[in-house]
Amino acid sequence: MEPFLSPETFGVTADLTAMPVNRKLLLTGILIGAIFIGRFLLILLVRRQRQIISDRQRRAILMIRNLASFAAFAAIILLWANELEAFVFSIAAFAVAIVIASKELLMCFSGGIMRSASGSFTVGDWIEIGGHSGEVVDITATTTQLQEFDRVEFEHTGRIISLPNSLFLSTAVINHTFRKRYIFHEFVITTEPHPGIDELRLLLEAALKEASQPFEEVSQRYRGMLEHRSGITLPVEGPEVRVRTTDLAKIRYEVRIFCPRDKAGKMEQAAIRAFLAWTDAQDWKFAGTQSST
Repeated sequence: MEPFLSPETFGVTADLTAMPVNRKLLLTGILIGAIFIGRFLLILLVRRQRQIISDRQRRAILMIRNLASFAAFAAIILLWANELEAFVFSIAAFAVAIVIASKELLMCFSGGIMRSASGSFTVGDWIEIGGHSGEVVDITATTTQLQEFDRVEFEHTGRIISLPNSLFLSTAVINHTFRKRYIFHEFVITTEPHPGIDELRLLLEAALKEASQPFEEVSQRYRGMLEHRSGITLPVEGPEVRVRTTDLAKIRYEVRIFCPRDKAGKMEQAAIRAFLAWTDAQDWKFAGTQSST
């Protein structure tokens, strides 16, 4: 397949393009000089030494200039076709090599641009991505640094995670920013089957409600702010205890409470203390816990 604008396309023999470089330079200079001298003479002929020229003359002069520029460009292409072809191929090969070598870097730049355009998170947000969770402490064009936190307790581990921005092109980002202050803390109390299940459920809810009274008003305001910002209704406001069973016929008290992050452990301990106090006050005992006589 012939290259675009090859000498053969215009009927130029290979001998012309195969001449030495110094002869090509001389011939190129002569042709371009002749073209621009011809352009100058034609423009003088069109103007006819007039100070004010008509629109028709302006159009003619513009056409002469365009034709002269095209002729000079075509002459250079015809004379230097072989050298230009080799140059284009070398540039293309170099560009391909650069793209392959810097593929990951380009993907990091693209991921950074996508993150910036989407506004999915910023410095100070708590995010989860690709199995990593942490507070965003630094964002560069290619990487994002996280101060890691535990996804269960939401406490900092002290480790720094550096993530390539290319992850944002293929991995979903979960923003946990609202959990910096308040969380929906969930935990489970598992017991053997026993009487008074509903009584214990109500007792656990009452114990949690009493323990959450000091921050109840603030949590309601924060909850309202989150609902207004997200446009959705969040789960039930007060402490909620659900009773379920396991495959091994155990009883599960599944607890969920909206509370300050630093109070989550205390809420869990309050529920466990209420559970232990209630079971200790019962006449019956779980199997294996009776005192030996």
